[in-house]
Amino acid sequence: MAEDTVLTGAETVALLLAEHDAETVFAYAGTSELALCDAVEAAGRLRLVNARGDKECVFMAAGTSLPRANRGVAIVHGARGLTNAAGALADAHRNETGTLVIVGLASTRSARFLPPHAEPDLIASMGTFAQWSWEAPAIPGDAPARARAAEEFVRRFRDALGSSARPPTRPSIFGIPQDVAETRWIPAAELARPWCPPAPPVAAASDLTRATELMAGAARPLFLLDDFALAHTDLREALARLTDLLGAPVLQLRYRRGPMLFERLRVEEVGNFLGWFNPFSEAHRALLSDCDLFVTLEDRNIYRRVVGVVPPCRKVAITSDGGKVRKNEYLGGGDMLLEGEVATTLRSLADGLAGRTGRWFAPPGEAAARTTPEPADEAVERLRTAIVGAIGQTLSGWDAPALVDDSQMFGGLLAERYELLPPGLRVYGDHGGFVGGGLATAIGLAIGDPSLRVLCTLGDQGFTNAFQGLVSAVQEQARILVIVCNNGRSVSLEKQAAVSGGARPGGRDYLGNVPGFGYRRVAEAIGAAAWSVEMRPDAVEDGAHLLKNVLAKAESADGPALIELGLPSDPAMWRGIWLTQGFDEATADRSAGPRVETR
Repeated sequence: MAEDTVLTGAETVALLLAEHDAETVFAYAGTSELALCDAVEAAGRLRLVNARGDKECVFMAAGTSLPRANRGVAIVHGARGLTNAAGALADAHRNETGTLVIVGLASTRSARFLPPHAEPDLIASMGTFAQWSWEAPAIPGDAPARARAAEEFVRRFRDALGSSARPPTRPSIFGIPQDVAETRWIPAAELARPWCPPAPPVAAASDLTRATELMAGAARPLFLLDDFALAHTDLREALARLTDLLGAPVLQLRYRRGPMLFERLRVEEVGNFLGWFNPFSEAHRALLSDCDLFVTLEDRNIYRRVVGVVPPCRKVAITSDGGKVRKNEYLGGGDMLLEGEVATTLRSLADGLAGRTGRWFAPPGEAAARTTPEPADEAVERLRTAIVGAIGQTLSGWDAPALVDDSQMFGGLLAERYELLPPGLRVYGDHGGFVGGGLATAIGLAIGDPSLRVLCTLGDQGFTNAFQGLVSAVQEQARILVIVCNNGRSVSLEKQAAVSGGARPGGRDYLGNVPGFGYRRVAEAIGAAAWSVEMRPDAVEDGAHLLKNVLAKAESADGPALIELGLPSDPAMWRGIWLTQGFDEATADRSAGPRVETR
């Protein structure tokens, strides 16, 4: 490109996206975005996909960006497009997914008249749900001011990408008016101007020294991690090295209601890993009470309602977001907060430690993880094992499997048997709780990386809020398998309502599914291959055989496929999943009720 070339704002955006290794751009265009879409489509290193919806556009960009920030980017239309996508933006922010949302705004000449795609302070207001936001101003009239504005435009766009890629990764919003996008006003030479991406945060050296001394002096350290830690590159290797040196056990926080399926460590990755932390287990609580140094990793939700009372010993919190730890209120005056890139922090701590001989703890065994105040009967346990076993067997045959969960009760069922899922599986859950968002996220992941095979597990009511995303999956022939758990109603909310409002047999029709709405039929109407399977505790073998056969057909489908998995809504089927017991101010003994070791 000649140095004297003058680019439009849209061309500048496309060239910068390609330069920063964006790959797939999802758009749902209106009038203000046509120049942006044309420029992206013309760029050789970018792929443009019509997401067929505003929120789907942002969810799909976030899905593509799950493995690497900014791999997927969204282009949405002005006020009505961005406000319609607000839930998706907030969800990506809560899940710490780094993606860029480019918003086409009304022309600076007409914005003051508030056409339908304009809204006062739109970008600043919606920036609440982003890590970084900026709106490009009108193009100045005089040459010196225009040159300064061109330099700022390029720098700000790079800053947007740099911010969403910096841990903790979260979305950025870049607003560009239609006339700024369509006008030739940015010299190509501006793209050659040096720019330094923001450095990843690093814990202070003095804090690392103090924390190393605490760990060296502890006889019984224990680590509890939140799944956010598993998003960090090289985390597993760094954690394994540090905990091996310390002889320290590692537990992982488990969510017992709301979205419940998230990626979990494995003992093959970290030798001292003991599984999900179970506050109902006497063995797990004993480990916490015996430790003399409590170390948390990427804590976002380690508070009493979830984990019970944390041990009274000294504490070290290792995190990329100190504010999320402080809100949980377990750090005291003598405790430490190490804020920085987590894997780097772990490696620095290990570098300062000498190895020990052996472990201070005895592994409590698998039964400890299964202790529950709501034991299910044997037939239900067999059914759960059969379902997860069939799914795990299918996933184990995929070269690069990924699972995106968009369910609550079904995700909890899968988490109960996580050990049946294959090693190497990437699991992405939803901390934002946007029911229906995971389907478009999974489709974005599948579209953005065709080398992956993607499974999306979701609930019946989530599908009702999400099936629009399947249109793009069919359009792009995405390699995605969707399993919809149809248990007839919102079992989770029924269970919660019974605690606060009492049982109402035959009542709460508002929590039921839509009569006559066929999940399989809807998928087939959109153009996806689809099957139905019914499974019951009194016919486990027959149901498991049918599920395996249907899974085999679905994984060989050309393009997206859907399985409607019918399961009972009977409360007995879901005992132990979506627990209403809490650990806020009560001890585990007082809040848990009777506990049963299930095997």
